[in-house]
Amino acid sequence: MIITTSMLKEHYSSYANPMDKIKRDAQSGILFRINRGLYETDNTVDPYCLASSILSPSYLSFDFALSYYGLIPEKVVSITSASLNVRKNKTYVNAFGRYEFSDIPASVFSEGLTYSENGSYVVKIATKEKAICDSLYKWRVVNSIKGLKELLFIDKRIDEAEFAECDFDLMCRLAGLYHRTNLILLNKLIRKEYTDGQRN
Repeated sequence: MIITTSMLKEHYSSYANPMDKIKRDAQSGILFRINRGLYETDNTVDPYCLASSILSPSYLSFDFALSYYGLIPEKVVSITSASLNVRKNKTYVNAFGRYEFSDIPASVFSEGLTYSENGSYVVKIATKEKAICDSLYKWRVVNSIKGLKELLFIDKRIDEAEFAECDFDLMCRLAGLYHRTNLILLNKLIRKEYTDGQRN
């Protein structure tokens, strides 16, 4: 369970110095600090469940979400999230892992999201379509459909079969909101090799 310093101070109000008690509990492994003023009481919780509590507003995306959906083969080292109005990338490291946050445009922040339930935790995460769009917003810029395919399927090793199972109506709608070259090319790729091909 996630608990704040204020909640702990109230819980330990009978102690002469509640903050000293909190520090002792953290040192002895009763509490696990996840960020300033924030603790977790269960050290077995899946680390990704804590990401949005470390920095809000945010949701899981980028490499973490791509791995979560089986779009890339690698097991990710960092838990990556999309953030809003942070302005520069932020990284937090605690006992549960490494957490990275990168901004995306406000116009797309609330679009294409879903929820993952893990015990008592309900975690906001990008759909696989949104995770691809978010990633293309951050990855190096390419200037052709051929370059985009190389970026997606060779450089970043996205599984083509899994990509083909995406909701392309959703992906195209999302891609149009970013106003970035990679996302414009994604729309063109989908129309050329996926959507049109399915209609023929």
